Amino acid sequence: MITIEEALKIARKLGLQERRGKEIFFKLVHGGRTILTTAVPKGRGPLLFTNKFRNQLLLNQEQFEGARKCPFQDSHYLAHLTTIGRIPESDD
Repeated sequence: MITIEEALKIARKLGLQERRGKEIFFKLVHGGRTILTTAVPKGRGPLLFTNKFRNQLLLNQEQFEGARKCPFQDSHYLAHLTTIGRIPESDD
């Protein structure tokens, strides 16, 4: 289980755009296309739906822990999303 503060830190670290409302909403936009969305409740304390949050970010447990502890950065995240086919490979 993670805290709400940790969830916010992870979402921001992965480069998700933030919008505040009843909850704190995040989305990843790449190439003008929304790739994924998630939300984190306002407040403090434990995040009661940690696995749902992790799944919405399209991360496995190891990647999620890496994002939580530091080694998994936004560049790794974009590479991962490209590998699983959520972001098309660039034709550079």
